[in-house]
Amino acid sequence: DAEGLRVVLRNLLSSAIKYTEHGGTAWVRTRADDEWALLKVEDTGIGMDPEQTDELFEAFTQESEGLARENEGTGLGLAVCRRAVEEMGGSIAVDTQKGEGSCFTVRLPKTDETS
Repeated sequence: DAEGLRVVLRNLLSSAIKYTEHGGTAWVRTRADDEWALLKVEDTGIGMDPEQTDELFEAFTQESEGLARENEGTGLGLAVCRRAVEEMGGSIAVDTQKGEGSCFTVRLPKTDETS
């Protein structure tokens, strides 16, 4: 689903850029095997607490909340990504460390469109 993939890529890249300071790096990598297509969006940004990664994919959830939070946002981006990926039969995961950046991995089943 090309539109679903665009939504996922746009949200993940937007977050990577938003949470990476000037001079940092954000990049996208793709890879495929016989059954799966992988999309990785990685950054050298602020990272997150690995203990909170499961909640990050819930709507209206952000790692930092309340009036003292440093970054703005609705907390919908990752929830939208997860829903779109799951509707395409795939999965999304994150590997992150606070202060070291994040790597989001999207795994989608290959179809005639992605082959």
